[in-house]
Amino acid sequence: MDPSIANHRDRLAGAIADRQHGQASRHQLRAAGISPEAIKNSLRAHRLRPMFPGVYAIGHRAVTSKGWCQAALLYCDDFAVLSHRTAAMLWRLSMPELFPISVIVPNGRGRELSRLRPRRMRLVRPDWCILDGLRVTTPARTIVDMAAELEGREMRRLVERAQDLKRFDASRIEATLERNPRRPGTKPLLTLIALLQPDQDGAKSYLERLFLALIRKHRLPPPEVNVRIQGRERDFVWREQRLVIEVDGYAFHSSKRAIARDKKRDRALTAALWRPARFTYEEIAFEPAATAAELADLLSPAARR
Repeated sequence: MDPSIANHRDRLAGAIADRQHGQASRHQLRAAGISPEAIKNSLRAHRLRPMFPGVYAIGHRAVTSKGWCQAALLYCDDFAVLSHRTAAMLWRLSMPELFPISVIVPNGRGRELSRLRPRRMRLVRPDWCILDGLRVTTPARTIVDMAAELEGREMRRLVERAQDLKRFDASRIEATLERNPRRPGTKPLLTLIALLQPDQDGAKSYLERLFLALIRKHRLPPPEVNVRIQGRERDFVWREQRLVIEVDGYAFHSSKRAIARDKKRDRALTAALWRPARFTYEEIAFEPAATAAELADLLSPAARR
């Protein structure tokens, strides 16, 4: 084969894959003018790697979790949406657990494979969105779906994680349940939502309540809770001391994007003459005395100079 033709073919395949986390379907390659013989040659040369039937990873790059998720969507159909544990992983509501990939397929396409679990369920447009180029159930729909699979402490942990990440909205969950009546786990989920509504202190999550308990135990000045400063809701605010504290939940590692976003928000507070600081779940839960001592230092008159 003329090398220029092969290079052109590879560029076409790469252009398709670049929009799809390194993945492309046989149908897409054929629509781009790549012949069946060229596809066979690319497979033999390992320029295409089979992911699911009729779906390939392009080139030699490592396949990411999002690449696998994209491949699952391409294998099913244009109406498939990532869901359940896979959606919880993508929204960072649970620890990473890639396989089997859960996909809702309203049209019933896609058979169950060792790394794929298609689910034949009803799905309406308000219950899914686009996240990093992937079709995925919304946080509210993900929580509703997971309520059918998790019980007790596990479900509470997922909901509290959603609160800590500002991805918990009781009204949206209730609207999702109205669109999807008689779902398993509905009653326990509604009971849990009622228990986790903001309390008299304004706390919205277990971690916020834990931090307030630490403040009371060590007799530190009480803060305002979940108030808006510089256009955003902040976890804890001491106006006189110009101090803003954010608490980061559980033993999850933030993505580089999330870390960069938090730093940008902290710089905006500093520019407005506020003093931002952050405490993690591990510090609050397992190092309460050290956390209280650090907070006392931040609240001291000397820290404002």
